[in-house]
Parts: sequence; structure tokens; C-alpha cells
Amino acid sequence: MESPEASGWEKAMKGEMEALKENDTFELTTLPEGKNLVGGRWVYTIKEDANGLETLKERYVAKGYSQVHGINYEETFSPTANITSIRILMQLAAQYDLTVHQMDVKTAFLHAPIDHEIFMEQPMGFEELSQNGVKLVYRLKKSLYS
Repeated sequence: MESPEASGWEKAMKGEMEALKENDTFELTTLPEGKNLVGGRWVYTIKEDANGLETLKERYVAKGYSQVHGINYEETFSPTANITSIRILMQLAAQYDLTVHQMDVKTAFLHAPIDHEIFMEQPMGFEELSQNGVKLVYRLKKSLYS
């Protein structure tokens, strides 16, 4: 990586990998014969908070275009709030003079269990091998960004 923020990105990627492990998002295994391997890649964003401070945000995402409907996935969705729900919440807060706090949940999308097997490549620089030197892959246990 040749960005001026390279050390910051590397630290952020390590943090992301730790979050994936702590949330029990995957297990390392060998790729079973006949199973499809989904690719992965890092996505980087620089976000600015309310005080103007920049934060490096990264995600290891599935390359969704390498999946086949009915084999690797059945449906896709993004579990985000509906705008109508947000408006109702704001109206109630205003009506009852309540304080509303906003927060960013870094691993919000890593909690949904999946009901079928998805095997995904490990990110470059974070590869782990088996004891006999065989390349391992992730068997996803929970949903991942895609």
C-alpha cells in the first residue's frame, strides 16, 4: 500500500480482522471439493465526524458478483432503518421533549447468521495456513458485507 495513510489503513485492517474474529463471523477450514470460493476485497473510506476529524473506515467485503443465485445466496438485503421509522422516532422525540443520540455501530452487519455454506478467500496479508501448509479459507458463520 502506497498511500500516505498506509500505516493508519494497516492498523484499521487489523482492527477489522479482530472484530470479525471476536464476532465469530467465520471459521478457518479447507475448501471442500466441489464448493465455490467467493472472493473478497478491502473497501476503504475516509469519513469526517461532527468535529471535522477524519476517521479511516475499512471493510473486508465479499465479491458478490462471484456468487450464483440459489447456490451461494438466496436473497440480498441491507438491514438499515426505514426512513418512515426514523421520522416517527424524531416526531415522538420532539413531541415528548426527548433527547436522541446517534451512534455508529462498526460491526452492525456482522450479527446475522447464515443458513447455507459460503466459503470465502482470506484477505491478502492475513492468510493463515493449516499445520501441513495447506491454504485455508473462511467458512462464513454470519453475514458479511457484500
